[in-house]
This record gives sequence, structure tokens and C-alpha cells, in this order.
Amino acid sequence: MIHKNINYSLSQINFILKSLFLLGLGIMLGTNCNETARPNQNPQELAILTQLSEYDLFDTDENGKLIPKQFGTSYTLNTSLFSDYTHKDRVIFLPKDSQIQYESDKVFTMPIGTIISKTFSMPSDLTKPNEDLLKLETRLLINQPKGWFAVSYTWNQEGTDAEIAYAGKNIPIEFKDTDGKKVNFTYSVPSRNQCTSCHQSYEGRSQSIVPIGPKAKHLNKEISMKDGIRKNQLSIWKEKGILAGLPMFAVPKLVDAFDNHHSVEDRARAYLDINCSHCHQGTGAAGMNSKLILNAEESNLSELGLCKTPGSAGKGGGGLRYDIVPGNADASILYYRMATQDSGAMMPQIGRALVHKEGLELIRNWINEMPAKECP
Repeated sequence: MIHKNINYSLSQINFILKSLFLLGLGIMLGTNCNETARPNQNPQELAILTQLSEYDLFDTDENGKLIPKQFGTSYTLNTSLFSDYTHKDRVIFLPKDSQIQYESDKVFTMPIGTIISKTFSMPSDLTKPNEDLLKLETRLLINQPKGWFAVSYTWNQEGTDAEIAYAGKNIPIEFKDTDGKKVNFTYSVPSRNQCTSCHQSYEGRSQSIVPIGPKAKHLNKEISMKDGIRKNQLSIWKEKGILAGLPMFAVPKLVDAFDNHHSVEDRARAYLDINCSHCHQGTGAAGMNSKLILNAEESNLSELGLCKTPGSAGKGGGGLRYDIVPGNADASILYYRMATQDSGAMMPQIGRALVHKEGLELIRNWINEMPAKECP
């Protein structure tokens, strides 16, 4: 064996050590960021079935609660979109051996064959929101080779199965509110066209259906494990091997809109983001028509609605002039449209029959706490 003497200067040694350190740091911090998710190895189109049970997604326990099967992962959001006080159970079902790709500022990229389910149930008493639940519908978003497909299934009275409801369905509901008062209303299961209208995104001349909730800012939260320990939801997904590319730092996060430990500003922006920004964004129908942009990252105060005249409110503006009048919720179209139950003016137009009292109060406080300003 030939040995060759190599003499390095002190500066060369320092350079080598620094390079090795940065390489190790890059591996430690950057591998996850550049990691690519495993795709579905058999990306075939899934059949749209008549009965929910035919997908074989769930088992049920002795109380009729749906238990996701092997490839299903339950998840929650920092703030839930309001849907007439219904309880929601969300599950992502991935094809075998596939992964979700992390995205920092948009919906996570899901492999073809992914099914996202959301089951809506009505509690009989809002003071016990997780008890005595009547299953109403399960909505599926199915990632087909040509894009996402949305469809709803309505549950039978026994709660044993759900049937496809392309045309939607109206269900009479009675429950007790948090004050103990009986509330009667008609819950509307959306038609396929209505599902599409809320999930529609426009990029140039192309249109596509996209999920709403599975974004980093909504999923980045602590959840309780069965042993009582709290862990970050996205970290759990990474540990389970279903999420690729999760960075160690700088993961976006919105606050819980109803956690009083946070500022009214942060809570209101989080509420508007999950409830409104899927339409009120640059690629959404309402954002393009009304020019009102309600995602939490929006920093242009005019596009956020302050002293802005609406682009397309029509008669839905309640005779008011500006989307938001700083310091005056009662003069603001945004507040009016959230408060009304007039079908021609209410916002959102689809997905609610009732007024979200708690959300409305939050937005009222947010607007009224703004420094008062005379709009021109």
C-alpha cells in the first residue's frame, strides 16, 4: 500500500471542517424539505359507488361511531368551517404505500386514489357537542387521474349506511342550543354542483376542484394521543410515514379562532381564512368577482375589504356601501352578510342555514376594535 503525505494549511482545514458541518446541517434540516412523496403505484380511476359501505372505508363500534380502517388517518383543523353546528369527523385514506407531499402555502399534494371523507353529524344538545350524534351525511373527495371528484352520501335513519345523493337532500333537524332553546331548521346536503362550486379553483383558463382543509396552516396543531400525551399532528403523520417533506421549522400555523388566549385580530383572520378564503382568494370565484380577498396572509387592506366598495354584492349588500368600515361593524357589508339569513344576501350562500353566533360576534369585535376611519 502506498501512503502519500498530504499537508493542509490551517485555512484549508477550517474550510473542510466548515464544509462538513454545513453538509451535515443540510442533511439534518434539508432532507425533509426536498423529500418527495411516494406516489400511488397503481393510479387507476376509482369507481363511484352507490352506497358508502361499498368503499369499505369504515368499521363501526357498538355506538355506531365510524372507525377508519387500516389506511385511514383521522385529522382535525385549528378552526373548523361552520356548517350549522354539526360535528365533523375527517379522515384521509391513502392508497397502500403512498404518501402525502407537504406544501407550505397550498393544499398538500395527495396521491391519485386518495379519498378524503368528512362525516357530518348533528348533536341533539350543543352543550354536549360530541354526544348523541345523528349522522347526516358523509362527503367524499376522491383524487382521480383527471382531478378531484366530489360526491355526498346521506345516512339512513338507522345510521347503518349512506346512499349517494347527487342531487342533494333536505333534512329537517331539531336540537337544543347552548341556551337550552329548541332550534328547528332544514339541513341541506349539497348537490354535486354545489360541492364543486365551493371547491372550485381557477388558474388562467383552467378549472379544478381542490380540497379546503388539508393545508399546513390548518393542520399544524397539537392533538391528544390515547395515552394523554400531546403531539404535533403533522409530526405524527411524518412518523407514520404518510407525510413527506415536512420541514423542521417555519411551518405555517393559524390560531384556533375561539381560543381567547390569542388576539381578536389573529382569531378573526383565522376564522375568515377557513370559512371564506376558499372562494375569496385570487383563484376563487368570489375573489375574482368581488375582489375581496380573505385569506390570512392578505396584507393589502383594501383587498381585505377596508373601505372597499364591493365588486359584485348586488342586492346582497343590504344597502351598505363598504365591505368593511373600520370601527363600525353595523355599517360593514361583510358583517351584514354573515348576520342575515336572507338566501339572496347571506354568506356563505351554500353550507349554512343558521347564523354562526360565535363567529359573528368575533367578526363584530374585530371590526369594531379597528381604529375608526371615515371611508371616502
